[in-house]
Amino acid sequence: MIKIFTPNDVVRYLYKETSQTENREFEKAMICRSDLLDDYVQLETIKTLLDKVQKSPSARVLQGIMDYSNSINPIFS
Repeated sequence: MIKIFTPNDVVRYLYKETSQTENREFEKAMICRSDLLDDYVQLETIKTLLDKVQKSPSARVLQGIMDYSNSINPIFS
């Protein structure tokens, strides 16, 4: 029986949420189906780029949080 892989399966494989059996099936399918391999490579690239992104709040946001905290609990300000 031929297994049909969905985009969800590609993501599960990418994030190592698949069993060893599923891994072997998926890897065999990528050899035979260039579209599946292309999807995997694209998602792997996106994941790598997203993993490098670091976001942090601006000083204005942090100050707003501190001001609010001090306004509701003036004992600690």
